[in-house]
Amino acid sequence: MNLFRIPSMICFACVSLISASNKVLSMEVYEWENCLYNKESIPCRRTFLCGNAPPPCYSFSLEWKDGLHDSYKRDKTRISEARNFGYYKDSRGGEWELTGYSGSFFLINSKNKNTIIYDMTIEDCRKTPYDNLCPI
Repeated sequence: MNLFRIPSMICFACVSLISASNKVLSMEVYEWENCLYNKESIPCRRTFLCGNAPPPCYSFSLEWKDGLHDSYKRDKTRISEARNFGYYKDSRGGEWELTGYSGSFFLINSKNKNTIIYDMTIEDCRKTPYDNLCPI
């Protein structure tokens, strides 16, 4: 056996693994959306946390362009009959009311009144029935 061939075979295996891992990582990238946090425009992206579970998925995280992030999970003790409304808890115990509207959603913290608007510009927000949550 030629000992000079072993490093090249190992190197080929390394390149193959790196290429495969880069393809997997590239599938994990989510698009930045227009979002509002307490009436301030900050891009964010949502990631569903259900893995291979069938829809609907009631657990997600939001990552903000400035690096902050949090996860939200539906509160199973408070079920709403409305299809576009639900109660959620964040990873620190905060309680939120989620209202869906035309593919976007509003999250309102019931205690401190913080507001998150996902996938909407300020102009889009002003055209909704929830325009009172939008910046002036």
